[in-house]
Amino acid sequence: MTATLSIKSPNASDTIFKVLSFSFTKDAYTPFTRLTAVFEAHTAVPETAQLAWFYVNGNFIHQGFIDTFRITEEGGFRRGIITSRGFTAQYLQNQLEPGLYTNMSLNDLMDEYMQLPYVTHEDCGTSSYIFVKNGSTQWDGIVNIAFKVYGKHPYIRGTNCVMVNRDSSANTFAYDEASLLSRGSERDTRGLVYFWSMENMQEEYGDYTLTDSDAYDSYIRRCRYFELDRRFLYEPQRAPEFRDKMAARGWKRSFFSYSGYRGEDLFDSAQAGGVTRDITSVRITGGKNGIITEIGMYSDKFVNPQ
Repeated sequence: MTATLSIKSPNASDTIFKVLSFSFTKDAYTPFTRLTAVFEAHTAVPETAQLAWFYVNGNFIHQGFIDTFRITEEGGFRRGIITSRGFTAQYLQNQLEPGLYTNMSLNDLMDEYMQLPYVTHEDCGTSSYIFVKNGSTQWDGIVNIAFKVYGKHPYIRGTNCVMVNRDSSANTFAYDEASLLSRGSERDTRGLVYFWSMENMQEEYGDYTLTDSDAYDSYIRRCRYFELDRRFLYEPQRAPEFRDKMAARGWKRSFFSYSGYRGEDLFDSAQAGGVTRDITSVRITGGKNGIITEIGMYSDKFVNPQ
């Protein structure tokens, strides 16, 4: 297993540790990478350590703040364990001042409202408007603009780069069936809603509705009625469309696993079994038996529709 953990202090000094085991996850609908790592702690760990850099097979896959940090000693052996999330997780913790924001682009939202350390983003200068409700986060605004302008959901590429469109450096990875350890599929219908209805300016229902065929075909008859969504005041029919797509994110997924890690990232392409699809989740685990990577591919209304 080739995995390296670098733990850093605010003064930029860093210490490299031997990794004993780890778990790393990255998902198209989660705005941060997540790492749990167990390591040898024979070298003194700085009490001021706050940051974690992580590499697998020479690929820099995680850069974030340390959420939890634990050191234990047993039989003369010191072992450490950390949990860490990428810096983009703070988009979920920053709230925007409520109100109407006009002529707002993704560039504006990420460059002018609480810039985050080590975070970069795609150049997305096309503007729209957003209405911020009480308690809304910066990530809520990013998701809203991405849908309005591009009809897409934002995702994290690399360690902390916010993307909406496919990156020009995206790769295609081909997998030999004989080399796969496992493959499968799963469905989760708990979020599907059959019927959506939003009230109009007169607080009446019936003008802006949507029915979901996937929910209907799964014998689901959940109905949702909601007040006028001022985020879509000038395009009211897009309000139920937005909620329907968000509710159905990732409800179908296919996946396979193999030994090792080749550097796959979100919205690279995977070729397996004669089919090419977008990669929407990467899960890597490592330990004494080596490294196992699971590649996932969602099928929903944002990606890989079937």
